[in-house]
Amino acid sequence: MSEHDTQTNPEDTEAPEDGQEMSQRTDDPMSDLSELEKIKKELEAEKAKAAKELEEGEEEDEDLREVDYLQKVIDLAVKFDHHVGVYLMAGYIDCGLKYNHQLADSYMKHLATIQGFLRLLEKVDGVTREMVTKDCIVRMRNVIQEIHKHLVKPVYKEVSLMKKKPNMENLDNFQREWNERLNELQNACDFEYQILDVKKFMVN
Repeated sequence: MSEHDTQTNPEDTEAPEDGQEMSQRTDDPMSDLSELEKIKKELEAEKAKAAKELEEGEEEDEDLREVDYLQKVIDLAVKFDHHVGVYLMAGYIDCGLKYNHQLADSYMKHLATIQGFLRLLEKVDGVTREMVTKDCIVRMRNVIQEIHKHLVKPVYKEVSLMKKKPNMENLDNFQREWNERLNELQNACDFEYQILDVKKFMVN
């Protein structure tokens, strides 16, 4: 045999190895997981880098304003829950009227759920936080509307029909706090392209 015949073509030796490597990748699911983990780490690194740039850049003020806005909305949800569960319930008792605990609890659970979503958003930034915050505000407004219709209006209507006025301390406290929260919620509802009216739910 000649020296030319005995030499091995480099391309002939590399091809089977490439094919074998590809087969191993497709047969081994762990390689896919490893690749995903690698991508995840890269994304986390980019996120950390972006966060650092955000701290150093001009966008920091805007981010702080968003967080402050979010905290105000969370506080509103907490306070509405308190006003209904404390002042309004006590007002019903003062007037000798039946307070629908089951209905009130369902509304307060809705408010608690909204609070939960909003608190999760404190750890999120960007468009997602803005969109979900607005959605939560719309949902909060809907809950407030139902509370006003089914719990607030009925008690004040009954009081207006009473010949002898009951102790109004708790209802007066409720009215004051409720109206103040509605004014604050109105400011939160003034979106860039949408204004939601909540002042019509005030107690006069």
